[in-house]
Amino acid sequence: MNERIVWHSLDLPLVAHALGEPGRPVVVMLHGFLDQGRSFLPVARLLADGYRVVLPDHRGHGESGRLGPGGYYHFPDYVLDLAALIDRLGVDEVALAGHSMGASIAVYYAGAFPERVRALALLDGIGPAHVPAEHGPTYLRRWVHDVGLARQRDEAPMADLERVVARLSRTAPRASQDLLSEIAPYAVEQRGDGAFEWRFDPLHRTRAPIPFDGARFDAFLQAVDCPTLVVWGEHSPLKPVDADARLTRLRDATSYTVAGTGHNLHHERPHELGAALRHFFDETMGGA
Repeated sequence: MNERIVWHSLDLPLVAHALGEPGRPVVVMLHGFLDQGRSFLPVARLLADGYRVVLPDHRGHGESGRLGPGGYYHFPDYVLDLAALIDRLGVDEVALAGHSMGASIAVYYAGAFPERVRALALLDGIGPAHVPAEHGPTYLRRWVHDVGLARQRDEAPMADLERVVARLSRTAPRASQDLLSEIAPYAVEQRGDGAFEWRFDPLHRTRAPIPFDGARFDAFLQAVDCPTLVVWGEHSPLKPVDADARLTRLRDATSYTVAGTGHNLHHERPHELGAALRHFFDETMGGA
């Protein structure tokens, strides 16, 4: 069963797509930066015969609403949206699987609401690199500058979906062309002139105004109260240097590496990742 779910967070319309029958244990998969929920489809299909798999588009991504004049995207907003989605699903607890930025969102939610998360999977992400506090003034100055230019910059449109696939392959060079061709239409929208452009708000390309604080993130890791699977791509360029230390903050964590993958392991080895997630969720959630 495929279902389109619409919910609201502070009156902003948000969209998710669900696979699997209602009534089964729920797995919510949280996509990464500049991605969209249905990029998980090849993995989600491997879970959908035992779980209801929900694939939300974060605000300003995919089919979800973008902020209007005067608005900006902050990390607590994503947690607020996730909380509203879980309430909309009408379940007491879920499993979360988050990739990259989505992994950080999952940790923040699971740390703040541990009673609502039964299992947690972090996919090539356990928070970004820590930034020393003294860099704060530079970050804020750069943010003000970048926000002023974000929606003025024209990115070259893509003439056809083949070019969209070629652009996607830059961030997932080991992915099959068939897989990228499947998810490409969800990643873009077609303009009036027939060309394609990415389906995300250009404001997301700006760097955050406040540097990432590893110590604060540690507090959320320590508050997680469920089994956690941390999956890394073998050749990931985004694994923090202190990733192993962060792993020790979790009470019940297992680490796994998917050979021959980079950061976007859900594109490059979806079947291996799906099998690892299925095994983990069957052990922790008891899927049908």
